Amino acid sequence: MRFDDKAREWVNRMATRVSAADLEKLSRSMLASIDQVSSSRWEAAVSRAAALPGDVRPEKVKALTDAFARELGAFGAGVGAAAAAPVVGTAATMMAAAAELAWFTGRAGDLVLTVAALHGRPAPTVDERRAWVLAVLIYGGSARDGFARTVHEASTGLVAAPSTRLPLSTLQTVNRLLTPRLVRRYGARRGAIALGTALPVGIGALVGGSANYVAVRSLARHADAFFARMPYSAIDTTAIDVGGMLPGGSVDPE
Repeated sequence: MRFDDKAREWVNRMATRVSAADLEKLSRSMLASIDQVSSSRWEAAVSRAAALPGDVRPEKVKALTDAFARELGAFGAGVGAAAAAPVVGTAATMMAAAAELAWFTGRAGDLVLTVAALHGRPAPTVDERRAWVLAVLIYGGSARDGFARTVHEASTGLVAAPSTRLPLSTLQTVNRLLTPRLVRRYGARRGAIALGTALPVGIGALVGGSANYVAVRSLARHADAFFARMPYSAIDTTAIDVGGMLPGGSVDPE
């Protein structure tokens, strides 16, 4: 069995053991990290994107993915090794798990925003950045479709020119809808990985290191696909929601 296969096996086991109370604690750390990244780290993402080696976007995305996979893989392995020390108790284990989850989620947000910058997304609002990060973390490879469904759920329709411009009020509703879904879908799995770092010596480091390494590579691939095919290209602060129309400008037959 390969290391990444073993890590997935342990993560799946741990996911069934994460209590509601533990998940709530971990979720608060996770959401705080997303808010911080969305509000204050766009300029850093733009600078990071500009400094990446390569002549075309796929080369730059690969360089970004490799760097983040090494960093977060090493960080997860280090947390796993430290949490398994004999002197570490349950409270300290939870603190380590919360720290690991907060750090990974923050760096995942940095990765998503850097990919957005590589795709030339212009000066996004804080709400827009938050929606991007949430969509990719929640829906993964189906982020585009999941985001589009949530936009449709948030509004009965849009009137804007061009039709790909999204009203800010709708985007804010999208963020409110996505937040609890993040806890249920992304939080449970990442929480399991964070708690899995406390497994016996060797296994905890394996879960933390290997699972993070694999997760970063998937995340980068999903973010790249999301921004390449994202259905909404800009946020329009003057657009209004109008019932009876669907996103994209088509009339609802009902």
